[in-house]
Amino acid sequence: MNKIYPILLATLLFLNKGTAQTKIAVMGSYNYTTARVHYINESLGTDVKQPNGFKNGFGLGIMFKVPFDDVLHFSPYISLHKRGYSFKPVADTIAKYDNSMYYVDIVPALSGDFPVGEKKNTLVLSAGPLIGVGLSGTEKTTKDDVVTSKKMKFATDGDYSLFDLGLSTGIGFHTPKMFVEVGYMLGHANINNNFNVLTSSGTKDLRNIRNRMLTFTLGYYIK
Repeated sequence: MNKIYPILLATLLFLNKGTAQTKIAVMGSYNYTTARVHYINESLGTDVKQPNGFKNGFGLGIMFKVPFDDVLHFSPYISLHKRGYSFKPVADTIAKYDNSMYYVDIVPALSGDFPVGEKKNTLVLSAGPLIGVGLSGTEKTTKDDVVTSKKMKFATDGDYSLFDLGLSTGIGFHTPKMFVEVGYMLGHANINNNFNVLTSSGTKDLRNIRNRMLTFTLGYYIK
């Protein structure tokens, strides 16, 4: 959990320097997650998509909203998300992978807040780059009907990348005190650090794994 302390410190500094116009909201979400998993077949030169499954997760976070220009706002947020995926390799000795992961996501988003009616309600469209920091995870594999579980190592030199990079988008309805949003995270980085590396069995790990996440968020403005 030491990885999260610098992130929390940066958040507190941002909060301390906030202006009177800065709004702050706490958020909770339900996540519906999966991953785009492709195997690279070197001999055929093909990219084979693997059948994937979905997993349920959750999110907790805090958002800041700073007026920028007219309807534009700087709306960064930081959140803890549980996400994951499962897939069944088309050609592998392992019959199924089932992974659950925890990430801290940092999104320096911009939003357009368009007035709706006369009660200061707004329709909000937002988008921004996402930087995810992997905290922990569990990988379950099924082989010959035997399920094996192990911890996922997130590190620059671990099995899985410490950082996840992607794009976060959302659409929501905001009142002066509460809001509901639907968001989508599109991962652009392969989180498999062992891609194209020889394994102990003498074969290459050719999995290209990119996270996907659909979120349904409820938020409350505390300032």
